[in-house]
Amino acid sequence: MSDPYSDLAGQNQSTQALIADAMEARCMEPAQIAIRRAYLSGLSVPADAFAVEFGSGTGHVTSDLIAMAGATRALGIEPSPVMVARAQAHFADDPRLSFKTGDAKRTELQDATVDLVLMHTLLCHVPEPQEVVAEAFRILKPWGQLAICDGDYDTATAQIADYDPLDQIIRFMINQNVTNLWIMRQITEILTGAGFTLGPRQGHGYVAEGEATYFMTVISRGADRMMETGLLFPETAQALKDEAQRRVEADKFFGFMSYVSQIAIKPGTA
Repeated sequence: MSDPYSDLAGQNQSTQALIADAMEARCMEPAQIAIRRAYLSGLSVPADAFAVEFGSGTGHVTSDLIAMAGATRALGIEPSPVMVARAQAHFADDPRLSFKTGDAKRTELQDATVDLVLMHTLLCHVPEPQEVVAEAFRILKPWGQLAICDGDYDTATAQIADYDPLDQIIRFMINQNVTNLWIMRQITEILTGAGFTLGPRQGHGYVAEGEATYFMTVISRGADRMMETGLLFPETAQALKDEAQRRVEADKFFGFMSYVSQIAIKPGTA
């Protein structure tokens, strides 16, 4: 199965809705909010800054461009109509935020009109990520900033001992749902090749907390997908989901993944 995130608009509505549920669960977790604050709150943007998020999902991270990064208005561009509809419903009362369906490789925005572009957990799903970075370079003003954050997906784990079956579900889901596990290990070359100057880079550890809501969605979807592909019988898939829930209830669940953020600047004249 190819990464469904790489062609969200081409998925059926139920798949888009399922992915939207998982994305909302992740972006609302306090640990995930802390990661976004760590790299967005340190940015310095001009007065009346216009910011754009590529791959804006259900809109919560786009709103951080105002709340955390200090932009005056923000636009989210997202290929999935289901997610755009959710974002518009969530933020209908905030005139500073707008959302539209579109392609991050061809945004239709004018050259040099944007102060800040954000790609949060986007590039790992994109074939030819150089094209998305080049589009950001095109629409950014001189001295405009690009903020990228993505998972270092080879570090994702739920393992608490050797041969842990839950960890196999995590690895299966990463394989099924990520185009490039190592995008943040390759990103600096992509950025400099597009003409950007490199800014700060940070590592961010994410540990599942409380009810481990996001990791539970990964395990549930992974077990179901294993069943659909014939790797598991239905009873086994359910037993693994039950095992994960029991671990959460017994404070035995562990879920971890590293994220990396990178800021880049479009050079300008003095």
